[in-house]
Amino acid sequence: MSGAVTGTRDAGGAEALGRGLEAFSARDVDGAHAAFERAHRADPREPRAMSWYGVTLVLVERNSNLGVLLCDQALRLSGPDPELLLNGARVHLALNQRERAVRHLARGLELFPGEPRLTAAWDALGRRSRPVIPFLPRGNPLNIWLGRLRHRWRQRRGGVTGLSPVSLGEAPSAPRS
Repeated sequence: MSGAVTGTRDAGGAEALGRGLEAFSARDVDGAHAAFERAHRADPREPRAMSWYGVTLVLVERNSNLGVLLCDQALRLSGPDPELLLNGARVHLALNQRERAVRHLARGLELFPGEPRLTAAWDALGRRSRPVIPFLPRGNPLNIWLGRLRHRWRQRRGGVTGLSPVSLGEAPSAPRS
């Protein structure tokens, strides 16, 4: 293959990645999925395209095995990267694996303290409140009942909103070089 063809493929992949990021930021997950698939096909070894394609595979096609595999592989290829760690958290949150999502974010914040996207995602996930009656176990029926009441009260005061993998942090608007 000539260098011109390879360069064209890379440019097409970067362009598709950029379109996918724009679509994801606009909450057009289906459009983002199509763009990320094109970017991944153009350059299957590019970690960002691989990771984003993995995220949308889980969100759109419900292909959890391949989606998680691609996100993990992207992290192994590129090494720790805040964007890829955030994508891992998105995937696990989409699969209702909150503990794993928290681990990805905690690892990201440990390696990249103060990274704004990771910090925003960490804040969006929230933290578990202390039991209402601290000397009783968390699983005690009284603590569970009072905890639910406290949760409803906080929701009414505007404290808690629904969280989705798409709303977990913002996608970067332009591809990095």
